[in-house]
Amino acid sequence: MKKKLILPLFTTAFLTACTPQTPAYITPPVSGVSTLEPIGTVYSERSYAGETAQEESALETFVSADGRCTIEKKPSYYEVYLDYTDGDYYATGKAYAETMLSMNLDISGVIEPYLFENIHHAFPELEGNYKPVEDRIYELLKQVPEEYQKEFDGFAGTISGGQNGIASDGILSYEEALLIQMVPDCLRETNCNALTVWGEKSADGGRMFSRTMEWSLGSENQMCTVHAVTHFKMGEGKNSYTTFGTLAMLDVLGGMNDKDVFAAILDSGSYFDYVCEGKKCYTLELRYALEHMNSAREIGEYMVSESKNFTYSHNVLLTDPQESLVAEDCANLQEDAPKQSILRDQYTPLREGVFWDSPDSMGVVNAFVTAGSDDELSNDPSNWVRFNKLNTWVSEYEKMTFSDLKDLVTRESPDFESGIQKIYSEMVFHIIVYDYATDELEVCFTGTDGITDHPTFVKIRH
Repeated sequence: MKKKLILPLFTTAFLTACTPQTPAYITPPVSGVSTLEPIGTVYSERSYAGETAQEESALETFVSADGRCTIEKKPSYYEVYLDYTDGDYYATGKAYAETMLSMNLDISGVIEPYLFENIHHAFPELEGNYKPVEDRIYELLKQVPEEYQKEFDGFAGTISGGQNGIASDGILSYEEALLIQMVPDCLRETNCNALTVWGEKSADGGRMFSRTMEWSLGSENQMCTVHAVTHFKMGEGKNSYTTFGTLAMLDVLGGMNDKDVFAAILDSGSYFDYVCEGKKCYTLELRYALEHMNSAREIGEYMVSESKNFTYSHNVLLTDPQESLVAEDCANLQEDAPKQSILRDQYTPLREGVFWDSPDSMGVVNAFVTAGSDDELSNDPSNWVRFNKLNTWVSEYEKMTFSDLKDLVTRESPDFESGIQKIYSEMVFHIIVYDYATDELEVCFTGTDGITDHPTFVKIRH
Protein backbone atom coordinates (compact mmCIF):
# COMPACT_ATOMS: atom_id res chain seq x y z
CA MET A 1 0.00 0.00 0.00
CA LYS A 2 2.68 2.51 0.91
CA LYS A 3 4.56 1.96 -2.31
CA LYS A 4 1.38 2.58 -4.32
CA LEU A 5 0.62 5.80 -2.45
CA ILE A 6 4.14 7.23 -2.21
CA LEU A 7 5.07 6.83 -5.90
CA PRO A 8 2.28 9.02 -7.31
CA LEU A 9 2.89 11.65 -4.64
CA PHE A 10 6.65 11.66 -5.34
CA THR A 11 6.11 11.82 -9.10
CA THR A 12 3.71 14.71 -8.77
CA ALA A 13 6.11 16.63 -6.54
CA PHE A 14 9.03 15.93 -8.88
CA LEU A 15 7.18 17.10 -11.98
CA THR A 16 5.92 20.17 -10.17
CA ALA A 17 9.48 21.05 -9.09
CA CYS A 18 10.79 20.64 -12.64
CA THR A 19 8.07 22.72 -14.24
CA PRO A 20 7.74 25.90 -12.16
CA GLN A 21 4.68 28.03 -12.72
CA THR A 22 4.96 31.82 -13.01
CA PRO A 23 2.48 33.61 -10.73
CA ALA A 24 -0.03 35.78 -12.58
CA TYR A 25 1.11 38.94 -10.82
CA ILE A 26 4.69 38.64 -12.19
CA THR A 27 5.50 39.87 -15.68
CA PRO A 28 8.63 38.11 -17.03
CA PRO A 29 11.23 40.50 -18.48
CA VAL A 30 11.72 40.37 -22.24
CA SER A 31 15.37 40.46 -23.38
CA GLY A 32 16.25 43.17 -25.85
CA VAL A 33 18.56 42.82 -28.82
CA SER A 34 22.03 41.73 -27.66
CA THR A 35 24.71 44.42 -27.77
CA LEU A 36 27.54 41.88 -27.56
CA GLU A 37 29.91 41.96 -30.52
CA PRO A 38 32.43 39.32 -31.56
CA ILE A 39 36.00 40.36 -30.77
CA GLY A 40 37.36 38.79 -33.95
CA THR A 41 37.38 35.76 -36.15
CA VAL A 42 39.82 32.93 -36.57
CA TYR A 43 39.81 33.45 -40.34
CA SER A 44 40.21 36.44 -42.60
CA GLU A 45 37.06 37.23 -44.56
CA ARG A 46 38.85 38.97 -47.45
CA SER A 47 39.85 37.38 -50.75
CA TYR A 48 42.48 38.11 -53.40
CA ALA A 49 40.00 37.41 -56.20
CA GLY A 50 40.08 40.37 -58.61
CA GLU A 51 43.23 41.86 -57.05
CA THR A 52 46.35 42.37 -59.17
CA ALA A 53 49.77 42.53 -57.56
CA GLN A 54 51.91 45.51 -58.52
CA GLU A 55 55.65 45.96 -58.91
CA GLU A 56 57.39 48.37 -56.57
CA SER A 57 59.53 51.19 -57.91
CA ALA A 58 63.03 51.85 -56.64
CA LEU A 59 63.39 54.65 -54.08
CA GLU A 60 67.20 54.65 -54.30
CA THR A 61 69.78 52.79 -56.39
CA PHE A 62 73.34 51.92 -55.41
CA VAL A 63 75.92 50.59 -57.87
CA SER A 64 79.43 49.31 -57.21
CA ALA A 65 82.34 51.04 -58.96
CA ASP A 66 82.97 48.01 -61.16
CA GLY A 67 79.28 47.48 -61.99
CA ARG A 68 79.20 43.96 -60.55
CA CYS A 69 76.58 44.81 -57.95
CA THR A 70 73.43 46.92 -58.10
CA ILE A 71 71.08 47.32 -55.13
CA GLU A 72 67.68 48.95 -55.50
CA LYS A 73 65.92 50.01 -52.32
CA LYS A 74 62.18 49.48 -52.67
CA PRO A 75 59.36 50.12 -50.19
CA SER A 76 59.10 46.50 -49.02
CA TYR A 77 62.45 44.95 -49.91
CA TYR A 78 65.83 45.34 -51.60
CA GLU A 79 66.38 44.12 -55.16
CA VAL A 80 69.97 42.94 -55.57
CA TYR A 81 71.71 42.20 -58.89
CA LEU A 82 75.03 40.33 -58.78
CA ASP A 83 77.11 39.73 -61.94
CA TYR A 84 79.26 36.58 -62.11
CA THR A 85 79.51 36.38 -65.90
CA ASP A 86 83.33 36.56 -65.91
CA GLY A 87 83.58 33.85 -63.22
CA ASP A 88 85.31 36.04 -60.61
CA TYR A 89 83.36 35.17 -57.47
CA TYR A 90 85.78 36.98 -55.14
CA ALA A 91 85.35 40.27 -57.01
CA THR A 92 81.55 40.00 -56.98
CA GLY A 93 81.46 39.20 -53.26
CA LYS A 94 83.70 42.20 -52.62
CA ALA A 95 81.53 44.45 -54.80
CA TYR A 96 78.41 43.35 -52.92
CA ALA A 97 79.96 44.34 -49.58
CA GLU A 98 81.24 47.67 -50.95
CA THR A 99 77.79 48.52 -52.28
CA MET A 100 76.14 47.70 -48.96
CA LEU A 101 78.65 49.89 -47.12
CA SER A 102 77.79 52.79 -49.44
CA MET A 103 74.14 52.69 -48.34
CA ASN A 104 72.63 54.59 -45.46
CA LEU A 105 72.00 51.35 -43.56
CA ASP A 106 73.38 50.04 -40.28
CA ILE A 107 73.68 46.46 -41.52
CA SER A 108 75.72 45.44 -38.45
CA GLY A 109 73.01 46.76 -36.16
CA VAL A 110 70.46 44.58 -37.97
CA ILE A 111 72.39 41.37 -38.63
CA GLU A 112 74.57 41.00 -35.54
CA PRO A 113 71.76 40.97 -32.93
CA TYR A 114 69.90 38.43 -35.06
CA LEU A 115 72.98 36.19 -35.20
CA PHE A 116 73.41 36.35 -31.43
CA GLU A 117 69.77 35.46 -30.83
CA ASN A 118 70.37 32.33 -32.90
CA ILE A 119 73.73 31.62 -31.24
CA HIS A 120 72.17 31.77 -27.77
CA HIS A 121 69.41 29.45 -28.93
CA ALA A 122 71.91 26.88 -30.24
CA PHE A 123 74.50 27.42 -27.47
CA PRO A 124 72.60 28.54 -24.34
CA GLU A 125 75.61 27.76 -22.13
CA LEU A 126 78.03 30.09 -23.92
CA GLU A 127 78.88 33.33 -22.16
CA GLY A 128 81.40 35.43 -24.04
CA ASN A 129 83.58 32.67 -25.47
CA TYR A 130 82.18 31.85 -28.89
CA LYS A 131 85.00 29.65 -30.12
CA PRO A 132 82.64 26.62 -30.52
CA VAL A 133 80.64 28.68 -33.04
CA GLU A 134 83.79 29.68 -34.91
CA ASP A 135 84.90 26.05 -34.96
CA ARG A 136 81.63 25.09 -36.64
CA ILE A 137 81.98 27.86 -39.21
CA TYR A 138 85.49 26.92 -40.29
CA GLU A 139 84.77 23.18 -40.28
CA LEU A 140 81.78 23.67 -42.57
CA LEU A 141 83.68 26.14 -44.75
CA LYS A 142 86.11 23.37 -45.72
CA GLN A 143 83.36 21.59 -47.68
CA VAL A 144 81.89 24.71 -49.32
CA PRO A 145 82.46 24.79 -53.12
CA GLU A 146 85.69 26.64 -53.86
CA GLU A 147 84.09 29.43 -55.87
CA TYR A 148 81.75 30.22 -52.98
CA GLN A 149 84.66 30.26 -50.55
CA LYS A 150 86.29 32.95 -52.69
CA GLU A 151 83.03 34.89 -52.85
CA PHE A 152 82.61 34.71 -49.06
CA ASP A 153 86.19 35.86 -48.56
CA GLY A 154 85.62 38.88 -50.79
CA PHE A 155 82.36 39.72 -49.05
CA ALA A 156 83.36 39.05 -45.44
CA GLY A 157 86.80 40.62 -45.75
CA THR A 158 85.26 43.84 -47.05
CA ILE A 159 82.10 44.15 -44.94
CA SER A 160 84.09 43.48 -41.74
CA GLY A 161 86.80 46.05 -42.37
CA GLY A 162 89.32 43.48 -41.16
CA GLN A 163 87.57 42.83 -37.83
CA ASN A 164 87.82 39.20 -36.68
CA GLY A 165 86.11 37.12 -34.01
CA ILE A 166 82.53 36.68 -32.82
CA ALA A 167 81.60 39.36 -30.31
CA SER A 168 78.48 41.39 -29.61
CA ASP A 169 80.14 44.73 -30.31
CA GLY A 170 78.07 46.31 -33.07
CA ILE A 171 80.61 45.37 -35.76
CA LEU A 172 79.89 42.67 -38.33
CA SER A 173 83.14 40.73 -38.16
CA TYR A 174 84.63 38.39 -40.76
CA GLU A 175 83.33 35.30 -38.96
CA GLU A 176 79.88 36.82 -38.43
CA ALA A 177 79.68 37.64 -42.14
CA LEU A 178 80.48 33.99 -42.85
CA LEU A 179 77.92 32.81 -40.30
CA ILE A 180 75.04 34.61 -42.01
CA GLN A 181 75.63 32.24 -44.95
CA MET A 182 75.27 29.16 -42.71
CA VAL A 183 72.53 29.80 -40.15
CA PRO A 184 70.33 26.78 -41.09
CA ASP A 185 73.41 24.53 -41.29
CA CYS A 186 75.32 25.81 -38.26
CA LEU A 187 72.68 27.11 -35.83
CA ARG A 188 69.21 26.33 -37.22
CA GLU A 189 66.15 28.52 -36.77
CA THR A 190 63.49 28.06 -39.44
CA ASN A 191 59.94 26.78 -39.59
CA CYS A 192 58.04 26.62 -42.88
CA ASN A 193 55.20 25.18 -44.91
CA ALA A 194 54.59 24.76 -48.61
CA LEU A 195 51.84 23.70 -50.98
CA THR A 196 51.77 22.85 -54.67
CA VAL A 197 48.79 22.02 -56.91
CA TRP A 198 48.48 21.07 -60.59
CA GLY A 199 46.41 19.12 -63.09
CA GLU A 200 42.86 18.33 -62.00
CA LYS A 201 43.28 20.30 -58.77
CA SER A 202 44.25 23.48 -60.64
CA ALA A 203 41.54 25.62 -62.21
CA ASP A 204 43.54 26.12 -65.41
CA GLY A 205 45.40 22.82 -65.25
CA GLY A 206 48.70 24.58 -64.66
CA ARG A 207 51.12 24.13 -61.78
CA MET A 208 51.19 26.56 -58.84
CA PHE A 209 53.01 26.64 -55.52
CA SER A 210 53.25 28.61 -52.30
CA ARG A 211 56.15 28.65 -49.88
CA THR A 212 55.76 30.27 -46.45
CA MET A 213 59.05 31.08 -44.77
CA GLU A 214 58.91 31.28 -40.98
CA TRP A 215 62.13 32.80 -39.71
CA SER A 216 63.23 34.68 -36.64
CA LEU A 217 62.22 38.26 -37.32
CA GLY A 218 64.65 39.49 -34.67
CA SER A 219 63.81 40.73 -31.20
CA GLU A 220 62.77 44.08 -32.67
CA ASN A 221 61.54 42.63 -35.98
CA GLN A 222 64.67 44.22 -37.42
CA MET A 223 65.20 41.51 -40.03
CA CYS A 224 62.04 42.77 -41.73
CA THR A 225 64.00 45.89 -42.74
CA VAL A 226 66.41 43.90 -44.94
CA HIS A 227 64.20 41.64 -47.05
CA ALA A 228 66.01 40.93 -50.32
CA VAL A 229 65.34 39.38 -53.70
CA THR A 230 68.77 38.59 -55.13
CA HIS A 231 69.44 37.91 -58.82
CA PHE A 232 72.57 35.90 -59.64
CA LYS A 233 73.61 36.48 -63.27
CA MET A 234 75.89 33.62 -64.24
CA GLY A 235 78.27 33.03 -67.13
CA GLU A 236 78.05 30.49 -69.93
CA GLY A 237 77.36 26.92 -68.85
CA LYS A 238 75.60 27.86 -65.60
CA ASN A 239 72.01 28.73 -64.78
CA SER A 240 71.18 32.21 -63.55
CA TYR A 241 68.78 32.26 -60.61
CA THR A 242 66.86 34.38 -58.12
CA THR A 243 66.83 33.84 -54.35
CA PHE A 244 64.59 35.10 -51.57
CA GLY A 245 66.14 36.01 -48.23
CA THR A 246 67.87 39.06 -46.76
CA LEU A 247 70.66 41.45 -47.59
CA ALA A 248 74.12 39.91 -47.03
CA MET A 249 72.76 36.40 -47.55
CA LEU A 250 74.34 34.32 -50.34
CA ASP A 251 72.99 30.85 -49.57
CA VAL A 252 69.59 29.54 -50.72
CA LEU A 253 66.55 29.35 -48.47
CA GLY A 254 64.36 29.48 -51.55
CA GLY A 255 65.20 30.19 -55.16
CA MET A 256 64.25 29.74 -58.82
CA ASN A 257 66.64 29.29 -61.74
CA ASP A 258 66.19 30.27 -65.37
CA LYS A 259 64.97 26.74 -66.18
CA ASP A 260 61.93 27.52 -64.00
CA VAL A 261 62.99 25.11 -61.27
CA PHE A 262 62.00 26.32 -57.81
CA ALA A 263 63.59 24.87 -54.68
CA ALA A 264 63.13 25.77 -51.02
CA ILE A 265 64.25 24.28 -47.72
CA LEU A 266 61.95 23.27 -44.87
CA ASP A 267 63.76 22.05 -41.75
CA SER A 268 62.81 18.66 -40.33
CA GLY A 269 63.47 17.88 -36.69
CA SER A 270 66.91 16.38 -36.11
CA TYR A 271 66.87 14.64 -32.73
CA PHE A 272 70.42 13.39 -32.86
CA ASP A 273 73.86 14.71 -31.93
CA TYR A 274 75.13 17.53 -34.10
CA VAL A 275 78.19 16.68 -36.20
CA CYS A 276 79.88 19.13 -38.56
CA GLU A 277 83.22 17.42 -39.21
CA GLY A 278 83.34 16.55 -42.91
CA LYS A 279 79.77 17.83 -43.41
CA LYS A 280 78.35 20.11 -46.10
CA CYS A 281 75.98 23.08 -45.93
CA TYR A 282 72.73 21.96 -47.54
CA THR A 283 71.71 25.56 -48.30
CA LEU A 284 74.89 25.99 -50.35
CA GLU A 285 74.57 22.59 -52.01
CA LEU A 286 71.07 23.66 -53.03
CA ARG A 287 72.55 26.84 -54.51
CA TYR A 288 75.07 24.70 -56.42
CA ALA A 289 72.23 22.51 -57.70
CA LEU A 290 70.17 25.47 -58.95
CA GLU A 291 73.29 26.77 -60.69
CA HIS A 292 74.13 23.51 -62.47
CA MET A 293 70.95 21.41 -62.82
CA ASN A 294 67.93 21.79 -65.04
CA SER A 295 64.95 19.97 -63.52
CA ALA A 296 63.23 19.41 -60.19
CA ARG A 297 63.97 15.69 -60.36
CA GLU A 298 67.67 16.19 -61.10
CA ILE A 299 68.08 18.56 -58.15
CA GLY A 300 66.00 16.31 -55.90
CA GLU A 301 68.04 13.23 -56.71
CA TYR A 302 71.24 15.18 -56.06
CA MET A 303 70.05 16.42 -52.68
CA VAL A 304 68.89 12.94 -51.61
CA SER A 305 72.23 11.44 -52.67
CA GLU A 306 74.07 14.00 -50.51
CA SER A 307 71.72 13.80 -47.53
CA LYS A 308 74.05 11.87 -45.20
CA ASN A 309 76.67 14.58 -45.72
CA PHE A 310 74.49 17.31 -44.20
CA THR A 311 74.39 18.53 -40.59
CA TYR A 312 70.61 18.57 -40.18
CA SER A 313 67.67 16.71 -41.69
CA HIS A 314 65.36 18.75 -43.88
CA ASN A 315 62.81 18.75 -46.69
CA VAL A 316 63.31 20.46 -50.03
CA LEU A 317 60.24 21.47 -52.01
CA LEU A 318 61.01 21.14 -55.73
CA THR A 319 58.84 22.18 -58.66
CA ASP A 320 59.23 22.77 -62.37
CA PRO A 321 56.65 22.95 -65.18
CA GLN A 322 56.44 19.13 -65.31
CA GLU A 323 56.75 17.90 -61.71
CA SER A 324 56.36 18.65 -58.03
CA LEU A 325 58.52 16.71 -55.58
CA VAL A 326 59.81 16.77 -52.01
CA ALA A 327 63.32 15.60 -51.15
CA GLU A 328 63.11 14.15 -47.64
CA ASP A 329 66.80 14.41 -46.72
CA CYS A 330 67.52 12.40 -43.58
CA ALA A 331 70.93 13.25 -42.11
CA ASN A 332 70.53 10.85 -39.18
CA LEU A 333 73.46 8.40 -39.06
CA GLN A 334 72.65 6.72 -35.74
CA GLU A 335 72.57 2.94 -35.98
CA ASP A 336 69.03 2.57 -34.62
CA ALA A 337 67.57 5.31 -36.83
CA PRO A 338 65.78 4.94 -40.16
CA LYS A 339 68.33 5.50 -42.90
CA GLN A 340 65.83 6.39 -45.58
CA SER A 341 66.08 9.55 -47.62
CA ILE A 342 63.62 9.66 -50.47
CA LEU A 343 62.39 11.84 -53.30
CA ARG A 344 58.65 11.94 -52.59
CA ASP A 345 55.93 12.46 -55.18
CA GLN A 346 52.15 12.28 -54.88
CA TYR A 347 52.20 8.48 -55.19
CA THR A 348 54.76 7.80 -52.45
CA PRO A 349 53.20 5.78 -49.58
CA LEU A 350 52.78 7.84 -46.41
CA ARG A 351 53.41 6.67 -42.87
CA GLU A 352 50.56 5.03 -40.95
CA GLY A 353 47.95 7.54 -39.82
CA VAL A 354 49.06 10.25 -42.24
CA PHE A 355 46.66 11.17 -45.03
CA TRP A 356 46.65 13.47 -48.05
CA ASP A 357 43.24 13.40 -49.66
CA SER A 358 43.60 15.56 -52.79
CA PRO A 359 45.27 14.09 -55.88
CA ASP A 360 47.38 16.46 -57.98
CA SER A 361 48.60 18.35 -54.93
CA MET A 362 51.21 18.04 -52.17
CA GLY A 363 51.68 19.68 -48.81
CA VAL A 364 54.90 20.03 -46.84
CA VAL A 365 55.69 21.02 -43.24
CA ASN A 366 58.74 20.52 -41.01
CA ALA A 367 58.56 16.74 -40.91
CA PHE A 368 58.98 13.67 -43.07
CA VAL A 369 55.73 11.90 -43.94
CA THR A 370 56.95 8.97 -46.06
CA ALA A 371 56.41 5.45 -44.70
CA GLY A 372 59.56 4.26 -42.94
CA SER A 373 61.07 7.71 -42.46
CA ASP A 374 62.16 9.41 -39.26
CA ASP A 375 59.00 10.21 -37.28
CA GLU A 376 59.07 13.94 -36.61
CA LEU A 377 55.29 14.26 -36.79
CA SER A 378 54.81 12.55 -33.43
CA ASN A 379 57.79 14.33 -31.87
CA ASP A 380 56.31 17.73 -32.72
CA PRO A 381 52.49 17.89 -32.58
CA SER A 382 52.53 21.24 -34.38
CA ASN A 383 53.57 19.37 -37.52
CA TRP A 384 50.49 17.15 -37.21
CA VAL A 385 48.27 20.20 -36.82
CA ARG A 386 49.72 22.09 -39.78
CA PHE A 387 49.88 19.11 -42.14
CA ASN A 388 46.27 18.19 -41.37
CA LYS A 389 45.18 21.79 -41.79
CA LEU A 390 46.70 21.93 -45.25
CA ASN A 391 45.08 18.62 -46.15
CA THR A 392 41.66 19.75 -44.91
CA TRP A 393 41.79 23.18 -46.50
CA VAL A 394 42.95 21.93 -49.89
CA SER A 395 40.14 19.37 -49.82
CA GLU A 396 37.61 22.21 -49.56
CA TYR A 397 38.38 23.22 -53.15
CA GLU A 398 37.30 21.21 -56.16
CA LYS A 399 39.77 23.25 -58.23
CA MET A 400 42.07 26.04 -57.07
CA THR A 401 42.85 29.36 -58.71
CA PHE A 402 45.92 31.49 -58.04
CA SER A 403 43.86 33.77 -55.80
CA ASP A 404 42.53 30.70 -53.94
CA LEU A 405 46.12 29.68 -53.23
CA LYS A 406 46.87 33.09 -51.72
CA ASP A 407 43.62 33.03 -49.76
CA LEU A 408 44.44 29.63 -48.29
CA VAL A 409 47.94 30.41 -47.03
CA THR A 410 46.85 33.73 -45.44
CA ARG A 411 43.39 32.72 -44.23
CA GLU A 412 44.13 32.77 -40.50
CA SER A 413 43.58 36.07 -38.74
CA PRO A 414 46.56 37.71 -37.01
CA ASP A 415 44.17 38.68 -34.19
CA PHE A 416 44.78 35.26 -32.64
CA GLU A 417 48.24 34.13 -31.59
CA SER A 418 49.43 30.58 -32.16
CA GLY A 419 47.91 28.82 -29.18
CA ILE A 420 47.38 26.18 -31.84
CA GLN A 421 49.87 26.08 -34.68
CA LYS A 422 48.99 28.21 -37.66
CA ILE A 423 49.88 28.18 -41.33
CA TYR A 424 49.94 31.99 -41.27
CA SER A 425 51.73 32.44 -37.95
CA GLU A 426 53.37 35.38 -36.19
CA MET A 427 56.75 34.04 -37.37
CA VAL A 428 56.01 34.40 -41.10
CA PHE A 429 58.89 36.26 -42.74
CA HIS A 430 57.68 36.07 -46.33
CA ILE A 431 55.33 34.09 -48.57
CA ILE A 432 56.23 33.23 -52.18
CA VAL A 433 53.53 32.23 -54.69
CA TYR A 434 54.00 31.34 -58.35
CA ASP A 435 51.74 30.33 -61.23
CA TYR A 436 53.59 28.53 -64.03
CA ALA A 437 50.69 29.03 -66.47
CA THR A 438 50.79 32.83 -66.26
CA ASP A 439 54.39 33.32 -65.04
CA GLU A 440 53.11 35.33 -62.09
CA LEU A 441 55.65 35.43 -59.26
CA GLU A 442 54.55 37.30 -56.15
CA VAL A 443 55.90 37.74 -52.63
CA CYS A 444 54.44 39.27 -49.49
CA PHE A 445 57.08 40.61 -47.12
CA THR A 446 56.30 40.96 -43.41
CA GLY A 447 56.99 44.48 -42.16
CA THR A 448 58.35 45.66 -38.83
CA ASP A 449 54.82 45.76 -37.37
CA GLY A 450 54.50 42.01 -37.91
CA ILE A 451 51.98 40.06 -39.95
CA THR A 452 48.77 41.75 -41.06
CA ASP A 453 45.35 40.62 -42.18
CA HIS A 454 45.22 40.14 -45.96
CA PRO A 455 48.87 41.06 -46.59
CA THR A 456 49.93 42.78 -49.81
CA PHE A 457 51.65 40.66 -52.44
CA VAL A 458 54.30 42.33 -54.62
CA LYS A 459 54.97 41.32 -58.21
CA ILE A 460 58.57 40.14 -58.70
CA ARG A 461 60.55 39.70 -61.90
CA HIS A 462 62.77 36.64 -62.16
